[in-house]
Amino acid sequence: MAQSLKQSFDRLYQMDAMQRTLVVWLAFQLILWLTFGIGYLLNQDAWIDVPAVPPSSAAEGGWLGTLLYIVISNSIVLALIVGGNLFVRFGPVTPGMLVLLVQAVSIGWLAGTNGFEVPFTSVALANAQFLRVGLWETTAYAVGCALTLPKSLLIADGLFAREWTEQRKLKDLRFSSSEKGLALVIALTLIGAALVETIYLTCST
Repeated sequence: MAQSLKQSFDRLYQMDAMQRTLVVWLAFQLILWLTFGIGYLLNQDAWIDVPAVPPSSAAEGGWLGTLLYIVISNSIVLALIVGGNLFVRFGPVTPGMLVLLVQAVSIGWLAGTNGFEVPFTSVALANAQFLRVGLWETTAYAVGCALTLPKSLLIADGLFAREWTEQRKLKDLRFSSSEKGLALVIALTLIGAALVETIYLTCST
């Protein structure tokens, strides 16, 4: 089991950027939706007779303030993922990968239990909002993780290894044209999702 898992991770690191991104994105969405399903089944009462709350109640001080708040909040999550990947890798696992896993579980659970600041009155409305906003935010996280997975500066064979098997500096990092394209995708999805969410929060009644 452990050996099979290690081989799967080894193949992940050997993939090109596009293939690795697709695998990471699909795995992220699978975990998110599985958690959503579990949360929904265990908390179905959270979707019954939900009082309608104006989305504007979750806005942060007007249009610009809300936009900046969303962009900064999502950028912090992305920075933890990317920074965790770039900093260190123990065997096949990076801190950034763990942050992404926590995001998948927490977002899925939040959605499944309708634990939003502005709860949705139906699953259909929640899923529609995910397709407008959440899908693109989570895509930015998954792409950021996949892009930087093989770029760790410090690499050890395992968590308790006595020495680094590979050490690099930031100036040693190189990004291909496809990887630069993926970086652009991250920026566009992150900002685009923030804009759509801001419009939803500040222009809805």
